[in-house]
Amino acid sequence: MSKNEMMMDSFWENYPFKIQMLSEKPKNNGSLTEEDAKNLEGSLIGCDYGSVESGEWIRFYWVIEPATKRVIACRYQMFGSPALRATADMAALLCRNKNPKEIEKIDYKNLEYFLRDHPNSPALPDTRRYLINFVLRAIKATVHKVQGIEAESSPIVCECANISLDDIKATIKNFKIDNLKELADLTKAGAICKECISHDTYKAPREYYLDDILKETLKEMEAEGTKKSAIPDKPFKEMTPEEKRAAIDATIDEYIRAMLVMDGGDMEILDIKENGVNTDIYIKYLGACSGCASASTGTLFAIEGILKQKLDPDIRVLPL
Repeated sequence: MSKNEMMMDSFWENYPFKIQMLSEKPKNNGSLTEEDAKNLEGSLIGCDYGSVESGEWIRFYWVIEPATKRVIACRYQMFGSPALRATADMAALLCRNKNPKEIEKIDYKNLEYFLRDHPNSPALPDTRRYLINFVLRAIKATVHKVQGIEAESSPIVCECANISLDDIKATIKNFKIDNLKELADLTKAGAICKECISHDTYKAPREYYLDDILKETLKEMEAEGTKKSAIPDKPFKEMTPEEKRAAIDATIDEYIRAMLVMDGGDMEILDIKENGVNTDIYIKYLGACSGCASASTGTLFAIEGILKQKLDPDIRVLPL
């Protein structure tokens, strides 16, 4: 971590109140032991990610309930900035009471949203957004350890940030990045020594450069985009039944599903029917949502409201 970064973290006016609070009074910081796991009648999993040398390191401790595979206790230890502590603390909270498949659905949008003071105010400045992705990669590594999946070997492109080729390409695709600054903001790659950005004729060539990776990945994205059947750019009422289903599925995946998953639930579409001017969407709640008191009130109103706003005001959502 550079001197400027350390100084920036010392000025708390750069961060929202929630980041300050979670850093100064973390709820989940610490370790878990085999004895703790035994007392909870679960098994202990520990997983390290990052390195002290790169400026960020985190170790997650999960106690897994044998029957359901849910995380019944979660703690972490870390090395890094106060903002990393706050992010890890919120992540530990979100992982609790979820199984590995549910935890894998936690993405940048979910974690960043829960760190905000206000829905319209970003949780972290641009230059610290990479911390959220760092914690998410640590969570993914822990999930893989629970599942007994060996981490695939991918060459490290940026030694300073300890970030691999696969992680860089995934970030470019997930965030639709088209410039090196945003890539650095979200991964820290190329932000320190800058030797991995592009080839310097006065130095020995490297196998990978960020500039080349970005260009190649953008070409891949363009090629993949031409193969996918995009949702038509036309009014919802003019779409075919298949197009409407695709538009509804896409909207649910982008704006709704994460909200349900974070509470241990989910939903599926059973049927879509035209009823006069209305489009009726019949859904079934899954997981925790199926027994939730707000499934027929607040949650239902939120789902219907988003679909009305994004697609068509004559949409009705009917739970079965």
